[in-house]
Amino acid sequence: MSITKIRASIVGITGYTGVELLRILLAHPNVRIAQLAARVEQETRIGEIFPHLAHLPHIITPCPTDILIADSDVVFICLPHKAAQDIVAELHGKAKVIDLSADYRLDDAEQYEKYYGPHRHAHLLREVVYGVPEISGHTAIADASTVSNPGCFALLMQLMLLPFKGHIAHADLFAITGSSGAGKTASDATHHPVRSHNLKSYSINTHRHIAEIARGAGITEAQLNFVPSSGPFVRGIFAQGFVTLNDRSTAPASLLPNKEKPGPYTKAPFIRLQETVEAAHVVGSNYCDLSYQLGNKGQILIQGALDNVVKGAGGNAVQNMNIMFGLNETTGLDTLTPMYP
Repeated sequence: MSITKIRASIVGITGYTGVELLRILLAHPNVRIAQLAARVEQETRIGEIFPHLAHLPHIITPCPTDILIADSDVVFICLPHKAAQDIVAELHGKAKVIDLSADYRLDDAEQYEKYYGPHRHAHLLREVVYGVPEISGHTAIADASTVSNPGCFALLMQLMLLPFKGHIAHADLFAITGSSGAGKTASDATHHPVRSHNLKSYSINTHRHIAEIARGAGITEAQLNFVPSSGPFVRGIFAQGFVTLNDRSTAPASLLPNKEKPGPYTKAPFIRLQETVEAAHVVGSNYCDLSYQLGNKGQILIQGALDNVVKGAGGNAVQNMNIMFGLNETTGLDTLTPMYP
């Protein structure tokens, strides 16, 4: 599909994910911002809500779906979980849609209800394509009308485990996320002043991303331990994994990706295989850094890091958009070099 300028709209622009997506799209050579929508009572210049964007002329409006459909080639939905269900259903098949909420990530209604509650449009769950370019494949994404962006934890864990899919007996995963992952609205548990001097775990083996992780890794939830934690920093996820293989006839070392033999990441431009991994090395970029080592007793030791609001959200969404519109998947993203220091 060849379009000189893709007309892109964002619904839910006032959250962290929406405004980060806008930052990425403004630098994209093939995109024109069409509509910025949010729950506002009247049209509001974006600089009034985000003073760091005071130089921009863009207006935030309570844009109805009929205008979104008429004005947009692609609509990004950056609404909270459950709030996106109806608008995605209204737009599905009428415009390209990329949903960054969790509302269409699972293709099984019972499993969705286990983690999120009832789904008002369960019949669409199997029609929406799960959008991880490194795993889902470009063809499925390119042919999709609506794509569901993965959860940030889920994306990193799946990328860490991908080389061992079909060989995993058990996986133990520990991941630390920055405060931006909790969203813009502060709570007693997520407010940064509370987190800034602390490190704690939460939702151990009950986190809503577990179903995505297990499906992507080709294992059951019983084969997985997942310990998500909140860290004293703003952006990024740093994770460690300990994997036991089930196929004793396969030498564990033969499955380890590296720069010379990248395995499933041969054509994955945003995966960087490193000797060691640091969260600070990916912040601000769409890169995911991974490190694999052989541990004791045949275990695989994995480390991974990504920026939760770029590769874990807006950047991956733009990667999906590029594929949906026949562009190189790196367009507008490979110029986002990591910020240092």
